[in-house]
Amino acid sequence: MKTKKIIVLLIILIAVVAVDVFLQYSHILENMRISFVNKPGTMAIQDKTITDNTKPFAIKIVYPQIAGLDDFNQKAKAIVDKEINDFKTNSLANDEVVKKVDPTSYANYPREYALNIGYDKGKIDNNVASVVFNVYTFEGGAHGVSYFVALNYDVKNRKEITLVDLFPNQQDYLQKISDYCIKDLTKQIITEMGSTEGSWLQDGAGPKAENFQYFLINPSTSSGQATITFYFPQYQVAPGVAGDFKVTMPR
Repeated sequence: MKTKKIIVLLIILIAVVAVDVFLQYSHILENMRISFVNKPGTMAIQDKTITDNTKPFAIKIVYPQIAGLDDFNQKAKAIVDKEINDFKTNSLANDEVVKKVDPTSYANYPREYALNIGYDKGKIDNNVASVVFNVYTFEGGAHGVSYFVALNYDVKNRKEITLVDLFPNQQDYLQKISDYCIKDLTKQIITEMGSTEGSWLQDGAGPKAENFQYFLINPSTSSGQATITFYFPQYQVAPGVAGDFKVTMPR
């Protein structure tokens, strides 16, 4: 009888100890989770996708949404919605023209129009959310077109970041950017085309704000160096066959 009582007491003791260990371990895990969620500088970014293969469209889109940044999310979604709307409007208008001009060919070879959107992610933290959308669209004709849309957002002040915001108190910032980019682009174009003949670097990368409207604010390097990447779409600085160009410069 005494042996049975001892066994029962041991079982109860083991159960109590197990519960206590479990509670302590759960508390530790919860503290780790809270610490991670509230860690300064971390932002939870999630990819949203849109796919539409309803004839005559072939649409594939990936765009970012960031937890807690409703204004940024609305702006990102608005960019995507505008691209979709413009694409469908233009494609259907072109499709209607083809149908009228050559109905036999149209019936035998139905057209397909494509829209692809992805994005490059730059600095994403409690101060800045920077992305550049890469857009490819085919709305009819001989070939498609690629271009960029930038979204650089000031998290604390809830506004979009302009280029002048990144170069405060520097009146000649456009000239500095232009000089750096032309030097870099010259090397890239020579590599791509053999020479700069036929390019228009001074026009497409000259010191004008519109030439540098597509930019990505990059995370600082391990040494603390801040950089910015400028995007030059097809035809901005060279013939379309050369494609697009990117230049990353310190700031």
